[in-house]
Amino acid sequence: MTTIGAVVIAIMPTILPTAIRSTPTAQVLTPTLPILSKQSFPETSDVPTNTSNLAGTSTILPTDTPTFTFTPTFTSTAQPLPDLTVTGISDPICTKDQRVIPEKLYVKLSIIVRNIGPGSTRPFGPFSVRVDLVLGQHHYSLDEWASGFNGVIGSSNMDILNLNPNRDVKLNLSIDLKGNTKFGIEVIANSGPNTIPESDTTNNTLIQGFSIICS
Repeated sequence: MTTIGAVVIAIMPTILPTAIRSTPTAQVLTPTLPILSKQSFPETSDVPTNTSNLAGTSTILPTDTPTFTFTPTFTSTAQPLPDLTVTGISDPICTKDQRVIPEKLYVKLSIIVRNIGPGSTRPFGPFSVRVDLVLGQHHYSLDEWASGFNGVIGSSNMDILNLNPNRDVKLNLSIDLKGNTKFGIEVIANSGPNTIPESDTTNNTLIQGFSIICS
């Protein structure tokens, strides 16, 4: 028994340290996060949408697109306009042309055109006056009466370069009536294809009838 015990005692020193010694290991610390209780929050989204803001707020992005404004070139709100009207046609006067044989009878008359507007006609260019000879239901322009019947003895230039406010222009006309004793004269101020702007165009025409016998 003594021998066995010695053996046991001799073996124990070699076994015990192995059994008791622990192998050192690295301690891994796992962080723990606080657990938050789930609460109810309104859902939001970072994805842009085309839904308009109900509050009526909008953002206008600047662009490089230029903005064009149309402005009339012939006049402006600051430019006063003329107002042309025919104020009178004189009574015709019988006249004899003794330079030809037989003597030619014709009538002479004058026409007055007035600018009653606040502006001059100069900024808008010249304007034309149309004169028609009225025989029954027919209206003959001076060009038609001259070319068709050789009936215009003479006339003023019917293209007016300028007429200032409150000024008149007098136009003279000599015309062969070709034996007609009743006729009319119609005058239209600011007529033709190239009219100028006016403050009122309802007073541009005057027509007047006459009866005359030249002998």
